[in-house]
Amino acid sequence: MKYRQLDRIVSLDPGQRIVAERTLRADEEYLKDHFPRFPVMPGVMMLEALHQAAVWMIRTGDEFASALVLLREVRNVKFGDFLSPDETLVVTAERVKEADGLITVKANAEKQGRVTVSARLILERSGSNEPPETGTDADIIRRAKKQFKELFGDVSFTPNPTT
Repeated sequence: MKYRQLDRIVSLDPGQRIVAERTLRADEEYLKDHFPRFPVMPGVMMLEALHQAAVWMIRTGDEFASALVLLREVRNVKFGDFLSPDETLVVTAERVKEADGLITVKANAEKQGRVTVSARLILERSGSNEPPETGTDADIIRRAKKQFKELFGDVSFTPNPTT
């Protein structure tokens, strides 16, 4: 993941809700081109922070059972404020429902109590569609677990058995 959009997990209810933080640093590569005299986090990067939080929430809820969690649709996107260097987003993603294999997540990001972006995300668990004997899915899951631990340390949680 080239552009990691979450720095730490503040709270986690696996499969149900996650709160994470992301502080924008002045030296981030893309800020050189994104309004150089008024550097702000691009809206698509704020949306990606919502997406990454939702994926970690889902993955921890089923003990990383699926190799992939795919973004199928984004609805009702609203941008409310800019994020400038040294400001911190508080990202919240909450599961709303699961039906027909699709998981609906309500997500938003705020800074200092003001919403910067909100959206409904529709996600789907998936495998790689590679033959099991290739070990692709197992490798993806192993790497996702490793990345989660590298990014967030030993976040203790008990997976929700109903997800």
